[in-house]
Amino acid sequence: MFSKRFAIAFGWLAAAHPCTADNLTVPNVIGTNTSAYEVSVESISVTDVATGLADIAAIHNGRAFNVIANLAWEQDIYDLDSTNTLLWEMFINGELEDKGEVNLMSNRALPATLEAGTATFDKSGTYTIKVKISLDTVEEENDRDYESFAAGASFVPLVMVIVFAATTKMVELSLGMGIFVGACMVAGTLVGGFRTMLDVYLLDALADKDHGYVFLFILFMAGLVGLIEKAGGLSGITHALKKYVNTSRSAQGASFFCGIIIFFDDYANTLVAGASMRPLTDMCIVSREKLAFIVDATAAPIASIVPISSWVGFEISLIQAELDVILASDPNPEIATSGFAVFMETIQYRYYCIFMLIFMPLLIISGRDFGPMLISERLVKVYGRTDGGPGGAVAADGQAIVSHNAPKPDTPCKWWNMAFPILALVGYIFYLLIWTGQQAGVGGESFIELIEISNAYQALLWGTMAAALTALLFFFIQDKKDGRIIWFNVNGYINKMRRFFDRHRGDCRRGQEEGMVALEEEEEEEHARVLIDYREAMSSFLIGMEKIFGALVALTLAWATGAIMQAVGLNRFFGEILQNPALDPGMLPTITFIIAILIAFSTGTSWGTMTIMFPLVLVPSYNASGGDPVIFYGVTAGILAGAVAGDHASPISDTTILASMASECQILQHVRTQAPYALMVAIWSVLVGTLPSGMGTFANWVSILLGFLAMLFHTIFTSEFAINKSGRYDIFTEIYLRCTRKKEFLTKLKEDTILAYETGEPVPLQDAEKLIGNGEDADLVKELTEMSMSEDKSRSASISRGSSIITGTFPKEEQAEMEDAENQEQTVGEDVEKQEQAIEEALEVQELSDEPETEEHFSVDGKTSQ
Repeated sequence: MFSKRFAIAFGWLAAAHPCTADNLTVPNVIGTNTSAYEVSVESISVTDVATGLADIAAIHNGRAFNVIANLAWEQDIYDLDSTNTLLWEMFINGELEDKGEVNLMSNRALPATLEAGTATFDKSGTYTIKVKISLDTVEEENDRDYESFAAGASFVPLVMVIVFAATTKMVELSLGMGIFVGACMVAGTLVGGFRTMLDVYLLDALADKDHGYVFLFILFMAGLVGLIEKAGGLSGITHALKKYVNTSRSAQGASFFCGIIIFFDDYANTLVAGASMRPLTDMCIVSREKLAFIVDATAAPIASIVPISSWVGFEISLIQAELDVILASDPNPEIATSGFAVFMETIQYRYYCIFMLIFMPLLIISGRDFGPMLISERLVKVYGRTDGGPGGAVAADGQAIVSHNAPKPDTPCKWWNMAFPILALVGYIFYLLIWTGQQAGVGGESFIELIEISNAYQALLWGTMAAALTALLFFFIQDKKDGRIIWFNVNGYINKMRRFFDRHRGDCRRGQEEGMVALEEEEEEEHARVLIDYREAMSSFLIGMEKIFGALVALTLAWATGAIMQAVGLNRFFGEILQNPALDPGMLPTITFIIAILIAFSTGTSWGTMTIMFPLVLVPSYNASGGDPVIFYGVTAGILAGAVAGDHASPISDTTILASMASECQILQHVRTQAPYALMVAIWSVLVGTLPSGMGTFANWVSILLGFLAMLFHTIFTSEFAINKSGRYDIFTEIYLRCTRKKEFLTKLKEDTILAYETGEPVPLQDAEKLIGNGEDADLVKELTEMSMSEDKSRSASISRGSSIITGTFPKEEQAEMEDAENQEQTVGEDVEKQEQAIEEALEVQELSDEPETEEHFSVDGKTSQ
């Protein structure tokens, strides 16, 4: 009697004070139930014992795991007439492995999960785990198949990605094969792997809400770039810089500056800076390899560290996903609790990006280079080439690069049509970050606190779309006529409305409308027209989105690849290494940085590397370091910076290919000249960056200062001028020259360098014919010579400017002559186009005259009338 009253009281207490634990079902009914319990084993999952990672998809041999049974109860309160003792048994391949019991009355509510023992698999194969429960007269069971393999086998999908990336040079195929192989390992069969790849991993990558935010943000950003390009804003920035660019140094500086101001997207940065700066750098005798390096090495570093870019939403999403896991186990960590706040903290630890952005201006200001880049620069400066040098190419596929979204010929290209939309974008995002922070706060938060608790996804998404609409309105209030902009053309708007109503007046006869077509077209030409109309705006917005479709496909595959890496247990493998007591936590930022470089180099995708790395190492490194903020931020920054570093040196990287195409540089030449710079900066990032910061040797600002000094050291002591008195190369090339047997090319180039310095004039290209022989260098010089034979006019113009090769300046008279020559060539081209158009019209008239005569006559608009 007492026990029944106690049970009733306990049921009332549990209902009045519900438990909010995740693994408990909260009672919400008062009273007793004399019927038997109705409970079932809804599903089974396993948790890795060593790392604590829950719901793992595959098991590693020799690694202990806990079996978790998820229970489903039909009632919400205890059955007072029951024994309230739940018996469970766990079977592996039909053999009893473990058993036990749970006293239901020991908890305040019925348990939603049940720990059904611990087990270990010693051999690879398929195992069936079954959990059977008994409660009074109720018996229920459920089972699930798991694949078990050696922990080292978890590298197989990653190796497949690397092998296919190295052999096929196709990122999408490489990632797809990695996903398929990993899915087969988890499912145990080819058919099951194929279905799992599509139904689980790819579909989950698309269905995730945070991924949807990133998708839309990238699409809207690309659409905004398309609008700006169509309105002439991108070209306007280039035209504005032309007035100040007349030397090799200034051309390179303008290219670097262009990359800095187009900070919001690395694709836009690469395409715009490369295509727009190429004519300037060619005119100022800069090699295509150097332009491609400036474009490529500026795009990702600046886009990855600026808080307002197409990268930030993606990076924050990855950081926040791992933060949620950390906060679930440690609600009060010493680190920042929002993805955006962690992103801001990691900027100071991204040594590769910072050092690269320091190194490039030093090279540009000093006019020095080393390694293959120095040779490429000499090949244009010594011979006075204004075509970008032998490393130039029409495009990666040998075809001309054609923009399908270029502004119309009558569109005035003004710089403000880019500056205003970008300023609006920045303003909107900052405002929305603060506003969403205010909505989430309780009042009284500081500016930084509002940013930390803001919803970055919403701010980026809303801000980007608002900026696109604002840019559209800004373009609509500008009319163009005779190459000039007319602001707020009210009279023009009124005339347009009048002509619109006159044209569509209901009582107008069809014949009269047809007769007035030619006159209306003539009148339309006399009036100012809007900068871009709504049809052009929609088309350019969609074209901008279309450009990044391939990137979105690769991004989806990268998300799925990250999930499959976790499914096969690669994160557990790294987790066990990082949680090894013998491993110094101070080494974690360095190890993470190096691993990220290797993965990014192999896959050619920085975003894919981030997607793979964050789930693998962020939570284990946090646990291994005991929640040390410096280690955590250093590991996070190591992933982000290492992904950029490996992407720079990868020949299959999307930005590498885009930079080569936009700069019209051969891809392998671009990789060959850029890789030594990326390697040097990465090495110093470890020596004075990740290592001392992880070990706590000195403050972070000291690391940045030492990095600046290291970049300055390489610029002054290991680099050389393209043209110098002795013709010497940098120290690395000089060592190579002494060791190699094929030294004719480098020796001849050194002699020509001395000659160009002494005479102050470029060396005629015919002298290079002596170098034609066997080997790659001979092919390079042969191409150089063949191009020179067909460029007599360009060569003679280059020789007349011999002194400018050394000083890097052009006299105003000579620059004016060059501009007049270019204008004359453009006029000749226009005349040829007019002649071709006249011939086509004549052919059309002839075709019409050859047709049988009828009573129909063709009107001006192409319609017929009797």
